[in-house]
Amino acid sequence: MTWAVRRAGAADVAALADLYATSARTLGPLVYTPAQVDAWAGFGRDTPRFRDVVLGATTWLAADADGAALGFCGVADHGEVRSLYVRADRMRQGLGTALLAHALADARSRGVTRLAAWATPFSLPVFERAGFVLVARVAQDFNGVRFERLRVALG
Repeated sequence: MTWAVRRAGAADVAALADLYATSARTLGPLVYTPAQVDAWAGFGRDTPRFRDVVLGATTWLAADADGAALGFCGVADHGEVRSLYVRADRMRQGLGTALLAHALADARSRGVTRLAAWATPFSLPVFERAGFVLVARVAQDFNGVRFERLRVALG
């Protein structure tokens, strides 16, 4: 599989919101309750909050030869990995690992030395392969529903 990585911009937000919501609805039922899936997927809309996730960080988008979004990963200037999502049909093909590596290399080139993220059960192995360690498990509300969240850190 081949893809190209480019910086995501405002024109990409709607497609990334759709990818996010579709991933949540496809993968979520494997580990989450229906209410949790709805809460997770419900965040994937082109809203100011979602736009901030994408545009409030340096976000990289992987696209296929036709320009369709396959995944995205963004790191804010303070070192928070704000996103790491791959289309469900492209998981376990190295794309998430490649996107994270690209985003981390870019962050380091901008002087970021300490990185952290909130991982899901799906992204935790990708973060761990990149050297992140699990530092906390926290029960928190997200979109009004309780989740166990996984905090990972690097550096």
